Amino acid sequence: MSMSCATADEIDLIRTIDAGRYAAPEALCAPHCRQALAWSDWETDFAKAMYEMLRILENVLRRAISDRLSAHYGREDWWNTPRLHLTYGTMSKIEEAGEKLSRAGVSLTPTAIQREVPLGFWVTLVGRGNDYETQLWRPMKAGFPGYRGRREPFYTRLNHLRLLRNKVAHQDRIGGRRLADDRQSVLTTIGYVSEGAARRVETADTAMPQLLANRPGVCPQRGGSKS
Repeated sequence: MSMSCATADEIDLIRTIDAGRYAAPEALCAPHCRQALAWSDWETDFAKAMYEMLRILENVLRRAISDRLSAHYGREDWWNTPRLHLTYGTMSKIEEAGEKLSRAGVSLTPTAIQREVPLGFWVTLVGRGNDYETQLWRPMKAGFPGYRGRREPFYTRLNHLRLLRNKVAHQDRIGGRRLADDRQSVLTTIGYVSEGAARRVETADTAMPQLLANRPGVCPQRGGSKS
């Protein structure tokens, strides 16, 4: 194995911030290669930009679903409707949100609870559940006027984005993904609710296109070239 291109101070920094986790091994000339810092910085910047877009998606998804279900079941706390039978896992997310808000001294309003539950909660509502096709999907799908397909493909898309959000939130490496496709998937899903909102989000996001065009490549000492 060739000697690392990094200085002693850079190697110490790489170890301290665990920068090596963000670059593919074949991109580095050594385990503690200077290029790991480039990948770490790039991943940090891209994760910030992606998280902001996913945050908007979560808000859009929450409003679209909660508005339709509240209208259909005639109450803001639609999950407490006696004729609605949610799974234990779904209801546990509501209970966990309520407990967290109570500990923080926040009033347990329907709005507060719905803002507190995680993205996975909303994705689950589009899943199979206890006949969620009839209980939830049919009344909620009007909240996605831009979508014309069946529930299952929509759930698959949402779950893919949920997993992406988890990777971003847990600081996992995302540089090896097809990130341009991920970005477009977020915009497409927002567009199912509002094309205007999707256009606004896309216009505001100048960071991700630039980062995608300047993704770090292989360490020059390894003999590679920038990809």
